[in-house]
Amino acid sequence: MNEITAIEAILYDISAYVVERYGQRDTLIVSTKASPTDFLTEVDIAVQKRIVEHLMDIFPTDVLIGEESGLDYFKGSPPSRCWMVDPIDGTQNFLRGLFPEFGVSIGFLVDGNPVAGGVLFPVSQDLFLAERGSGSFRNGKRMHVSQVDSLEKARVDIDFGALSYRHNYRKHAQGLLDVVGQVRSYGCSVMGFCQVADGQQDAYIPFNVKPWDVAAGMLLVQEAGGKVTSFDGGAVNPFVSERIGIVANPLIHPLCVDILGGLE
Repeated sequence: MNEITAIEAILYDISAYVVERYGQRDTLIVSTKASPTDFLTEVDIAVQKRIVEHLMDIFPTDVLIGEESGLDYFKGSPPSRCWMVDPIDGTQNFLRGLFPEFGVSIGFLVDGNPVAGGVLFPVSQDLFLAERGSGSFRNGKRMHVSQVDSLEKARVDIDFGALSYRHNYRKHAQGLLDVVGQVRSYGCSVMGFCQVADGQQDAYIPFNVKPWDVAAGMLLVQEAGGKVTSFDGGAVNPFVSERIGIVANPLIHPLCVDILGGLE
């Protein structure tokens, strides 16, 4: 079984469990991590455990990095073969049910760069898959980023992030807020990437994302013709995820760099 086939099979395998537990969210065991709104549920832990077990059965010598259960730390150079797992991205949405968009993300990297990735939104059953050099697909249909070429016409998802560092970025986000036609903030990184890849929005501006937030998503965007860079337009990869700041179609991207480049 190759990597992209494994990603698709594993995502479908855990889908029914996530949907079932979403329906039981009022009964879940919930704790917090770094902040009062950084939630951890028993579903996050169970989903990551199941994904890791599947991956280790198929690729026993590969390195695993995940958001939960002590797998969120890696020291040294990027390994030659590595998996990054986000069991539930958008846990706030999962718990509150205000906007049932949360995704399960699996990315496969070689020498630090994504070469295969998938995101499943369990409620809608939308499956996003990409392989390096082979395109980016939603439910089997090839995706392309939008052709919107002005910020006044653009729809942009700005991920303001945790309160602890939001104040530091507020003045920079203000530059976009002053000129962007439509602003969204979904609270789900993988959704930001997937919507840019599918042309549903024109840019996603995240402040301080983690490696597992971006490993699959950045490949989806790149294979759909989009760009994923630092705020000054520089090259990035999931191992330097804290530098990722602009995810956009190639027409909107330089306009975002003009406004946000000073963050570097």
